[in-house]
Amino acid sequence: MTNPEIIQLLKQYRTHLLKLGSYSEYDYQETRTFLNKNRALVQRILTCAGTLRFVDVAPPPMFGGYMMRNVNPMDLIFDPPYGLDIHSHLSDVIEQTIGIIEANPGFAARLEARPKKDDREYDVWALIHPQIAEVSKKRMNDGYYADAVEAACKAVNTRVRDYVQDQTGEELDGAGLMKKAFSPGNPIIKIANVENKSGHDTQQGFMEIFAGVMTGIRNPKAHDNETITKEDALRKLIMISLLMYKIDGRLITD
Repeated sequence: MTNPEIIQLLKQYRTHLLKLGSYSEYDYQETRTFLNKNRALVQRILTCAGTLRFVDVAPPPMFGGYMMRNVNPMDLIFDPPYGLDIHSHLSDVIEQTIGIIEANPGFAARLEARPKKDDREYDVWALIHPQIAEVSKKRMNDGYYADAVEAACKAVNTRVRDYVQDQTGEELDGAGLMKKAFSPGNPIIKIANVENKSGHDTQQGFMEIFAGVMTGIRNPKAHDNETITKEDALRKLIMISLLMYKIDGRLITD
């Protein structure tokens, strides 16, 4: 695709998107089909431009209910929760993207770029949670792989510790903190509906993973002069990022 072709697609996508939030007459099935067929490509364009941002979705305070964190707005275009005007939000994002493309003649080439066969690190940081990247990326680039992993574990521990302390007044740490925070019997941080068996099992499983990361990944590095490979460090950072994303998506009922 060329820059003009990309811009034309974005304009068409924006037009169909805004139809969903309007009261004018239009062919709904045609619009839905166009949006679905082109979603993956448009999302890749927005990601390449750096304009796609995940959002937090909260109910009106007077009604209460679950808050959804770190939600891809592209997932909400056909059924926006709580009356959220996601169509206007994405319309603004598309306009910003068009401006970026118009100012960057090489955008199309960058969009079509593919990793080399021997490039095993292509876009690996796209998988890493931003808070983990903030504390670990420079350490990784400088060759301090074990330190990068330890910093990531500390970031998770600190985030959970601060939340638990705010809710209960208790100051805990490590595996004990994780078992307290994610206990399926009385979770302080609820990541699943523990009222049913599936949700209870999910909560139990992630409690054990959180605790296991503190015991099996953080503690050995903190207590020993451990040396690990770059590849092993990246694998661990991806796993720790999963836990940070789970905290982002916690169920909030207060």
